[in-house]
Amino acid sequence: MKEYRTAIILIASAAVLGIGAYLLLDKPDEDSPNMAEVVQPVAPPAQAPDWVNKGQDAKPDYAPSTAESKDTTPPAPVVEQEEPQTIEVAEDKMITFTFVESLADYLLHRFQPRNSKGKPDSLASIISLNKYYGRELDGFAVTGDDIQGARKIVLDYAFNPAMLETLYNLYAQAFMVHLVDTAANSEREYVVGDSKERRTLTNEEIQSMLRLNSRRIERTAELFQAIADDPGITEMAAKYRRASKAVERANSQLQTAISDEKNTAEAGERLKQAILLRERTKAEIVTHLKQVCQTCTESEVFYLSQWAYRRVLNEPEEKLKAFGTAAKIMEDLAGRFNTQADALK
Repeated sequence: MKEYRTAIILIASAAVLGIGAYLLLDKPDEDSPNMAEVVQPVAPPAQAPDWVNKGQDAKPDYAPSTAESKDTTPPAPVVEQEEPQTIEVAEDKMITFTFVESLADYLLHRFQPRNSKGKPDSLASIISLNKYYGRELDGFAVTGDDIQGARKIVLDYAFNPAMLETLYNLYAQAFMVHLVDTAANSEREYVVGDSKERRTLTNEEIQSMLRLNSRRIERTAELFQAIADDPGITEMAAKYRRASKAVERANSQLQTAISDEKNTAEAGERLKQAILLRERTKAEIVTHLKQVCQTCTESEVFYLSQWAYRRVLNEPEEKLKAFGTAAKIMEDLAGRFNTQADALK
């Protein structure tokens, strides 16, 4: 249709030009009376609009009439994924940055995006954490095959108020960045319902992981603060240790009586009383610490009381202060976990 309309316009323009030329060039008959030659000013030839000769630069449209209209909306800008953050830290000579990486791995390995009940869960606890570093000692610059001796070296070095604060100030920010970046970018195997999946975590799952561990850190901080404030807790733990040793001695005496075919009644009663005292002492510890942390399990609070006893054995005053410092650090760390969870979209 466009080509047809253009052809008509060209023909009409040519006709107009032809008529104009005829009127301008045609002279009157010389024999006609009273007729004088009139010279008309020469007018420039009529010019058709540029679009007549050149067209409208329209490209032929061969699309069928049923074709959908073309979307000319400009594409949305491409949003690049945020690169993992990089933080430079000075590394401690004994507690290296590998410890930070190992601690992040520990938390992620024990996180379940969905447990058998369909809810996110974390299996991290003070018991599993202590056992974890009791086997591997990841991130600690110690050598030798004596794990117990190496653990003592590390704890003597790190578990005091000044060094705890130094290490926390050195690694806290880097730990948070590494934990979140690893969760978001490094694939690992997670428990999801009744199966396992190898993948990264979504932001929502990372939020759950952070908040679950924040609550565990908070309640451990409460227990550490109670130990720092009340020396009676470690005294009860020492009493339990003595009761346990009494049970061992009584049991040994009973076994000797049996072996020598002697009357076992007295040895048996002694063992019974020793066991009752030990269990009563354990119940006192659990009852006391459950008042501090009602959501903590009995095994958790009892285990921590025994761990605390071993830490304060030779330096009770200094080590009790270290428990107070550790409690404040844990409170701050729990806050960082919650802040980071809130920041994730």
